[in-house]
Parts: sequence; structure tokens; C-alpha cells
Amino acid sequence: MRIRAVLISLAAVLALAACGPRNAEPGASLSWAYPQTAEPPPSPPAPAGPQHVPGSALSFTAAQAGDDRNPVDWFPFEHPTPPQVVAHQLEGGPTPCAECHLYNGRGFIAAADLAGLSAPYIIQQVQEFRSGRRQSAQHDRFDTKEMIKVATSVTDRDLAEAAAYFAALPRAPFVRVVETGTVPVTKAYRYGWLELVPNGGTEPISGRIIEVSEDMRRMYLADPHVGLVDYVPPGAVKRGEALVRTGGRSGQPCAACHGPELNGAGDTPPLAGRAASYLARMLWDIKTGARNGPAVAAMQAPARSLSEADITDVAAYLASRKP
Repeated sequence: MRIRAVLISLAAVLALAACGPRNAEPGASLSWAYPQTAEPPPSPPAPAGPQHVPGSALSFTAAQAGDDRNPVDWFPFEHPTPPQVVAHQLEGGPTPCAECHLYNGRGFIAAADLAGLSAPYIIQQVQEFRSGRRQSAQHDRFDTKEMIKVATSVTDRDLAEAAAYFAALPRAPFVRVVETGTVPVTKAYRYGWLELVPNGGTEPISGRIIEVSEDMRRMYLADPHVGLVDYVPPGAVKRGEALVRTGGRSGQPCAACHGPELNGAGDTPPLAGRAASYLARMLWDIKTGARNGPAVAAMQAPARSLSEADITDVAAYLASRKP
């Protein structure tokens, strides 16, 4: 009986081990996907006078551009009229969606691209934040904490209106992938992204992906036309393509659920053209159990089969695809 008990205990341990680590912080080779520092960075000096962005006839002051309760809308004719919950924060209400995801849904740097996701999927993911099943493997990650706050304060009616709004928006390319062995020197920003170090020069990429805004000044002004550049290691796109097409050790190709062009299928989200850092975080969060439950059940086996290096390559390939 004692031997049987030992064997049962050993089987249980092996089964848990097979599921992978739960809520494990990302290792050093994936730290690029989770940039964050506790040190409050100096705020960029507010530019004086009226502010403009290319292609818009509107102007706002720096204070208006920084108003997180009423996000500025530089291109109001490029999208439908947004519902209240997207554009303004009422007293006691959630942060307006456009503050992080912008009016075109593509998102501020480090925020998720919502444009063109199905409304049921958007609603489901907010409910996952609300239930505690969608968290971050990184302790105290700002964007995840903010989404949990939003999810617990938004009404179901407002959520449905926001989901319908973002689902109606077209997807468009906003990530440029560059394979290179040398990258600009960057530093982590406390809200979860990388910024260039002024006059910092360059350094080896060392197996990382370095994701920065194409123009950080315009990004701070909430210009929705500013894209991202993802510097990826040489050969990463080709290696990632092989993993995506075959499913790697899991044997489950991404196209089986996400569509032949990886642009989504039904309520399954598109992967093509998403920011590499976001993709990498989602894969690691699922692999480690920070994201769990029925909504990601189909992704658990593929994510667990990927090493940190594999995740880097998969993210590089998917970011390079046209949405």
C-alpha cells in the first residue's frame, strides 16, 4: 500500500510538472516583453503652445492631449461616433477605452490592438479580467491592473457598446519588423514599454525583440497614426514561421484555429500584424497559467510546448504578417 501511495504521489507531481509553471515571472530572455521599472521616470517636458500631428487640421494643448479622462481625437472622421465609455470618463466610472486603445483601436504602445476583434471575444476577455482568470505573469504589471479595474467597474451595457464599436473598426498595419543584430539602447518605462535612451548609441540585440514607437513625441500626443518598430534577431522570422506552420512540439499549427492567413476565424482573434511584445506576453501568460480557464484551453498545449526562444521567434513572425 505504501508503494502504491508513493507511485500515486509521484504521478500527481509529474502531472503538475507537465502543466508547466504557474504564474512564473518571465526569464531573462523574455524580459524584453515585460519592460517595467519601479522608478518613476521624469515626465517629458510639456511642449508649449498649440500641438499638431501630421494629417490632422485640429490642434490641442499639451494639457488636453494628456487628459486621461477625455482622450483627444485627432481624426474624428476616420471612425464611427464612439460611445461614452470609449471617449469620456464619468465620475466613478472606468478609464475611457480610447485612453489606452485609441479611437482607431490599434492602441498606445504596450496596449492591445482591439480593432476588428469580434464583439463576443472582447466581452469575453473583459469578463476574464473581471473573474481573475486573466492576469499577468509579471508581478504588479500596470496595464493588467488597470484592465482589472476597468473590468470590475464597467457596466455590461457599456461593455457591449464598446465591444460593438471596436469590432466595427478595420484592421490596418501598424508594426514594422526589422531583422538586425544591432539595436538602439533602450530603457524600461514604468508603464510597461521601452523608450530610447537619448544619445545612447547601439548594442547587440542578443536574442531579444526591441519594440519602440516610431515617434514617441507623437505617441505621447495620442496620434493614432504612429506605428511601432519591432527589431528582431536575424533569422527569427523564418524560425517563427516554421513553428507557426507546424505547431512545433505541440503539433498544433496556429492556422488550425486562427485562420489560414492568421487573421482570425469567427470569435478566434487574429494574430497577424500584432505587436511582438503583446504576443509574447500572451503566450507566456498562458504557458505559466497566469491566463487560465476555458477561454484559453485550446491554447494551453501550444503555449506550453514553446521555449522562451521559441516565443521570441513566433512573436517576430506573427508581427511581420500583414493584418
